[in-house]
Amino acid sequence: MKLICVCVVVFALIVYISASQPQTPLIKNVFRGGTHLEGPHFAKDESALYWVDIKEQKAYRLDIDTGNITNRYIEYGPVSLIVRVKDYPKLVVVSSRSELYFLPWDAPAGDNALRLLTAVDIGLPDNRVNDGKVDAKGRLWFGTMGNEVNGVIEKDQGTLYAITEHTFTHPQEKVRPVSISNGIAWTLDNKFMFYIDSPTRNIDVFDYDLESGTIRNRRVLFSFQANNVTGVPDGMTIDRDGNLWIACYDGGKIIKVDPRAGKLMEHHKIPASKVTSLTWGGYDYSTLYVTTSSLGLNPLQKTQEPEAGSLFAIEFTGSRGNPENQLIFANADKY
Repeated sequence: MKLICVCVVVFALIVYISASQPQTPLIKNVFRGGTHLEGPHFAKDESALYWVDIKEQKAYRLDIDTGNITNRYIEYGPVSLIVRVKDYPKLVVVSSRSELYFLPWDAPAGDNALRLLTAVDIGLPDNRVNDGKVDAKGRLWFGTMGNEVNGVIEKDQGTLYAITEHTFTHPQEKVRPVSISNGIAWTLDNKFMFYIDSPTRNIDVFDYDLESGTIRNRRVLFSFQANNVTGVPDGMTIDRDGNLWIACYDGGKIIKVDPRAGKLMEHHKIPASKVTSLTWGGYDYSTLYVTTSSLGLNPLQKTQEPEAGSLFAIEFTGSRGNPENQLIFANADKY
């Protein structure tokens, strides 16, 4: 009897120790062969992840129940942003060049399915929309960037905008000028908004008023240079503990930052140097989906980075996210 009791105690101790030790994150390649993947957005009510390939002018959809991946080719121009419209499954907003469109995912192929929502940066024909996110009030915040030639972006040509279902014909300018408008996130209490203009190599923070959509008192929260982080900040998301997760373009990793202390907490290596964006997804939002790019890699670099241009899923980070906000737009299906 004593031997049995000892065995039970030892077994329980092993289980406790195993459970208390953090698991090593597991990274899985979900989709490969892309050129410049960006903008992942998870829609739980569809069990679907959306993302885009800017260079190939494609929007993608992954059904996480079946593993089936479908795509839509946007002939009109580069597509860099995709978000769901609330209460309308498979109806998304996509950007093409400097315009936003409604796109019913199951509509017949071709750009005839696109319904123009708004256009920005009029008079700057080489500008295009880049990244965007929806806040807790259903506003879509999205930014633009200047002309890109051989990887060099014309500085200070872009703007950060916001639209609602009532203001979409006249997008509100929120920040100007910017060079490459990128990641956006909000604290869980919606009192602060985080923002990235990539060439600054900073994550900035604003005081945020959710009701009015007003931002003020911009300041630097986290500096890549001061913290010796390689690459430039690109896409960004936040977990349910309030920590920021940031893609490091040309840095080959993602980092986790505590915004309350402005402190680097973790970094996780990705098998591609050009990490573009990331978002939480899965049934319990414990999967971190990460997009990457192979754009600009020479033949030797492509040999060294065979998985560049892939979509990855990371499990066992020890963190989880929250449901992503979706654009609120009444009667969007009839627009």
